[in-house]
Amino acid sequence: MKTTFHHNSAKGFSFVELMMTLAILSVMASLIIGAFSNAASDTNRIVSRQQQAAVQAALNAWINGDSNRVKVINATTGSAKILTLEEIRTDYNSRATSLARLNLIGSYLDSLSASEFYNNTTNSGKIKSQALSSSKQYLSLPDWASGNFPQVQLLPDA
Repeated sequence: MKTTFHHNSAKGFSFVELMMTLAILSVMASLIIGAFSNAASDTNRIVSRQQQAAVQAALNAWINGDSNRVKVINATTGSAKILTLEEIRTDYNSRATSLARLNLIGSYLDSLSASEFYNNTTNSGKIKSQALSSSKQYLSLPDWASGNFPQVQLLPDA
């Protein structure tokens, strides 16, 4: 006698299989979305650090630049005086705000960076850019203490 088996299985997924598949896909999607949002905030923090370094380099160049170190005393005779570091520090500290100090060194920044800072800075004490705003940070140019070198600070924006 011959026995035949009939498969009575329906084609497709059962409800449990479908729910498990959706759950796995949901977990994977949340991991990917989280990774992308972290990458965007990491990018803004990296750009903020690069902008801090660019302003620090401009500040260093301003201190050591000939246009800052040589002061013409008499244009007709061509006599000039080389300023001491203390005189340059006094000039820097006479500017009361970070924005006023940025104006001193602005010509040592590339034009794109300078326009980014000038277009986004509304508070004269906080130097801003789009990346700095996105990462909730700002640059500060605090007083230059005697015996030290001036530092550009990257600070959290409250």
